[in-house]
Amino acid sequence: MGYISASGIAFAALMMALAPSAAPLPAGPETDTEFASLDVTVTNIKKDEGVIRLAICRQGDDFPDCGENAVQSADLKIDLGSARAQFEDIPAGLYAVSVFHDANANGKLDTFLGMPREGYGFSTNPPFRPRAPHFSEAQIEIDGKTEAIIKLRYLL
Repeated sequence: MGYISASGIAFAALMMALAPSAAPLPAGPETDTEFASLDVTVTNIKKDEGVIRLAICRQGDDFPDCGENAVQSADLKIDLGSARAQFEDIPAGLYAVSVFHDANANGKLDTFLGMPREGYGFSTNPPFRPRAPHFSEAQIEIDGKTEAIIKLRYLL
């Protein structure tokens, strides 16, 4: 039990930094960078209360805790158990998406004994483990027009 609690606390700490960020993408020296779009649908949302907090992370940006380094982030409105968003002008490449259901809109993932009390999910919907997934377990290639469907998981 101690192992799960410690892992759960670490997981909760990682997810709590998913506050929305409007950090612009840094301008690169290359002028031929290809840009892509990402359509995200979040499903299996238990209640339409609160918001879905989403962050798109690059590899090496401490996924899922990319916080202010998120390529793009957003608060999504919930409608009939799902939420949707479209993101444009993302440089083509490998990314991972983190989401959580901030049911009480307090800006953080609430926990109990280190376990998330609110729903959470990641791109590619990796299986449950008593830790946050590694980037490679949630990575998606965003190239052209890409779609991701993320199914929320509720533990409590």
